[in-house]
Amino acid sequence: MQQHSKKNNIRIYLIIASAVFGFLILPALPMIMMSPMLFDSPGSENSIPTVTLAISLITYPITTIIGSIIAWILFTKKKYLIAIIFASVPILNILVGILTIIYMAFFCGGNLGC
Repeated sequence: MQQHSKKNNIRIYLIIASAVFGFLILPALPMIMMSPMLFDSPGSENSIPTVTLAISLITYPITTIIGSIIAWILFTKKKYLIAIIFASVPILNILVGILTIIYMAFFCGGNLGC
């Protein structure tokens, strides 16, 4: 019974993670379309924080879709821990984007070309 309960809990987590991260692709799309404007400021194309922010935005849908697919495949193969890790990969994109924005706000004065 313990194994069945664990499997159900992991299934619920994968469903919620897939739904939430998948839903977050919708508000990410306009940001992705506007991401080339991050490089309008002079020197911003050489700015590591600006490039990092653009990469985290652009790769979010890719990591979400691939991570969810791999997580469900691993779940069917009973590799539950690795499935949870792959389902949680989009959190990294979100954290990198937020931390990059915070970094630019504090250390670059909000300037994208720092």
